[in-house]
Amino acid sequence: MFTTFLILFMIEYRKVNEMQNKIKLFIYTIIGVIFPFLIRTTLFEYTIRNINSPYTTIYLHSLDLILALICVSLFWKTKRFPLSGSKIVDKLWITLFFWTFLQLLWVQHPLITWFWGLRFYLGISLIWYIRELGSFKQEISYISKGFIIGMLGQALIVIMQVWFQRNIGLPLAIEPALSPEIAGVAKVSILDNVIVRGYGTFPHPNILAFAGILALLLLYAKMFKKKLSIGIYVIVLILAGAVDHYILTSIQAIVIGVFTGLQLIYGKAVKFSPSFNVISILALHILIVLSFSKLAFILLLSLDFIWLTLLIRKSLFHVEQFQSRLTSLPRLVFDISMVAGVIILWAFPYSQLIDTVIKRLIYMQDAFAMLQSNLWIGVGLGQYVSNLPDNREFWQYEPVHSAPLLLLNETGLIGGVILLLIISVKCYTLKYGHKK
Repeated sequence: MFTTFLILFMIEYRKVNEMQNKIKLFIYTIIGVIFPFLIRTTLFEYTIRNINSPYTTIYLHSLDLILALICVSLFWKTKRFPLSGSKIVDKLWITLFFWTFLQLLWVQHPLITWFWGLRFYLGISLIWYIRELGSFKQEISYISKGFIIGMLGQALIVIMQVWFQRNIGLPLAIEPALSPEIAGVAKVSILDNVIVRGYGTFPHPNILAFAGILALLLLYAKMFKKKLSIGIYVIVLILAGAVDHYILTSIQAIVIGVFTGLQLIYGKAVKFSPSFNVISILALHILIVLSFSKLAFILLLSLDFIWLTLLIRKSLFHVEQFQSRLTSLPRLVFDISMVAGVIILWAFPYSQLIDTVIKRLIYMQDAFAMLQSNLWIGVGLGQYVSNLPDNREFWQYEPVHSAPLLLLNETGLIGGVILLLIISVKCYTLKYGHKK
């Protein structure tokens, strides 16, 4: 009788455990869904020329709380502090963060530097926990699936924003105010008509497009396989960092980039039903096109070219594979035609491209001038815009459109050298191993 009771108890215990796991994974899926739909609250702000600037304002996002809670749960589970390993890379990271927080002694706005330093610390800590201790891998996959589902909602919002040329009425804590008449709203001129670019609930269309490209890469990762997917992911980060600053200045871009990388490296390929895959891929294409991001256009066509090349190379032993090609080719033709048409209408006058290049050159001149004045110690994380000279138009008060140059200005040559050592040591150990 005792044996029977023990068996029944074990069965019930297993059922309870399975139920708890399902609830936990459902919660992580919901977390992924709300990634793109961020609620933000203003904590503190500093003005430039008595005008509130988003680059001198700290917003507390729901993502900040999610990131903190995940790191706390991983600490509770592992009983180890982040970056507490004996590897050289861990010690270098600690040194870099020590230098970052040491800058609080001389920066213009210490709260901004402290807040951004904490955000980067939480992001690197999350990567460390998963890389070193092997925790959280299954949860990452569910967050990634939820993120893709959330981006479908973003696509619907973007379509309505571009159609009505205004925000659709969501709270301002979630959706930015949009109108062709509002200064500072990203617009594009097509056939002499000024059109508001799609924002979704992101602070800028380029960040929206970045998230859309990463979501599309997660859907394609099953066919791309791990090595190719990781390579494409690294190229996306490098290109995004080379032409813009948002992978350092947007908590959305940082967290979405981190979780996408972790999923591609450690998680299993994201799987949906074939019909949901088709809907998701089409919706993400529309979202990226309506963001009117030049870099995203190039990455979109590149991803589809690689995807179609791999599809053509697959042997046709099954009817499903042949049907897959037939249903995929029209979508690709539609995609190329739509993107090519938008590029021709947008880029043909050349004036917008010239204006974009001129603006970036102005930003780079400011960056080099600031770097000469603060070469070794930098101006502090998040302090770039507040340290720009006063003799300029307000639209010029934004970070330089180059993540490496921005990071070098804010951390100084000392921080830049430490970061370069981290990258060099990590690449060396990946190739030759830690013992060498």
